[in-house]
Amino acid sequence: MDVWYNTAKTMVGAYLALFVHKIHVVGRENIPAGPKIIVANHALASDAFILPWIFRDKVHCLIQADIFSVPLIGKLLALADQIPVVAGKGMEALEIAKEKLDQGDVVALFPEGRLNDGKGMLRAYSGATRLSLQSEAPLIPVGFYTPPKFAHAIRSSMQGRQTYGSWQFGGPCFISIGETWQPRLESSMNSLFAYNRMVRSLTDDMMIRITALVEQARTFSNNFFYPPKSE
Repeated sequence: MDVWYNTAKTMVGAYLALFVHKIHVVGRENIPAGPKIIVANHALASDAFILPWIFRDKVHCLIQADIFSVPLIGKLLALADQIPVVAGKGMEALEIAKEKLDQGDVVALFPEGRLNDGKGMLRAYSGATRLSLQSEAPLIPVGFYTPPKFAHAIRSSMQGRQTYGSWQFGGPCFISIGETWQPRLESSMNSLFAYNRMVRSLTDDMMIRITALVEQARTFSNNFFYPPKSE
């Protein structure tokens, strides 16, 4: 039993109980056993809180290193075995992630690298693709969608700089989980340039899959009625 991971999971569960009225998930049957890499769009900061409640295995999220400097929260994240990503040292974080996969665990990445606040997908970094190629762990694409009326921007300060991000307060969240995908390289990779170009192409393909899942979740949300917000 992982005490610290379960403690962190309980804390984010309290947030979900208070502010996310319902979580609708389609595609649970696409979750395979064994090590895997969850890749998702990054619309709201609160979306990451939902992952440990969907995936039964322990989830190691790659998280901006600055968050680990926040008193209490940062310490809990470290004890819960989450992975800090230091600016300019992404490869080190991927090496740790590969170790977790080799142990049979689950890793979660948001390939966009920062919040898009629901305003459209950002161009993805290639780390998730490279991690899958190196570890041979499959990618599990996930699309999050929260109706905009329930997303609220919060400004704060971290280490002397202003931060900005959107969080869910009220309403439902819709999640679509896609089919397992294993990116493969062509056998004709004869140069670093060709390798990087293929990795870029595979990364773009991954984001097409995630974008389709976000749209699927958005379409699914149209089947539900949301009462107007009270003044």
